[in-house]
Amino acid sequence: MFSALTKAFGDLRDKRLMATLIAIALWSIGLYIVVMIAMFWGLGAADLGLWAEGQLSWLPAEVVNIVATLVAILAFLALFWFSFIIVAQNVAAFYLDGVVARVEAIDYPGLPPAKGSSIANDVTAMLRFTGVLLALNVAALPFYILSLFIPFVTIAIFYLLNGYLFGREYAEVVILRRLPQKEAAAWRKANRTRVWMAGAMIAFAMTIPVLNFLGPVIAAAFMTHIYHAGRRGGAVDNPAAR
Repeated sequence: MFSALTKAFGDLRDKRLMATLIAIALWSIGLYIVVMIAMFWGLGAADLGLWAEGQLSWLPAEVVNIVATLVAILAFLALFWFSFIIVAQNVAAFYLDGVVARVEAIDYPGLPPAKGSSIANDVTAMLRFTGVLLALNVAALPFYILSLFIPFVTIAIFYLLNGYLFGREYAEVVILRRLPQKEAAAWRKANRTRVWMAGAMIAFAMTIPVLNFLGPVIAAAFMTHIYHAGRRGGAVDNPAAR
């Protein structure tokens, strides 16, 4: 697992992958700024603090203030993180097939040609991933709130849930280039623990400032190495492909 992650970071020495990473980061930053402006305007118009006070008027004022503050903090953190993830992942959808192809060319030059994936399929899959990501995290919101007083529980729920989602999504980005749907599902099932752990590491990376800008490219390279780790002969460094 950590060997695959080290190789993924090492692949960033490749000029093409670095150029892709920069393109994704710049597009993501630009769109993220637009999204955040719209989000903050929406939050200001919604006035969640006033809403909380109205809904909890039967409670003591001190309790209402605490709840309103917690709601505001949670809303800000959720919007801050999910907005960037949504923007970055959907921008990356236009590039991920090329990222996986380049990593395979660098480290696994003996592979037969892959059928690849169309941009339309990648974007559709990423939009579906975005919808599931939002739906499941909204469904888990009561657990996040209840576990605010037990931080480790919140962290565990967050990374277990999003680790599964990220692991599944990036595994599909890699393996559906080479396997039909049924075989891809069988591979995921046989490697579900590794895929889940890899997804949790990707989700963790997405919560770290600066590192999250590398997220989609690193995640795609990381999952590519995990998929090919069991192949006979292992990884091959191919300087000629750089």
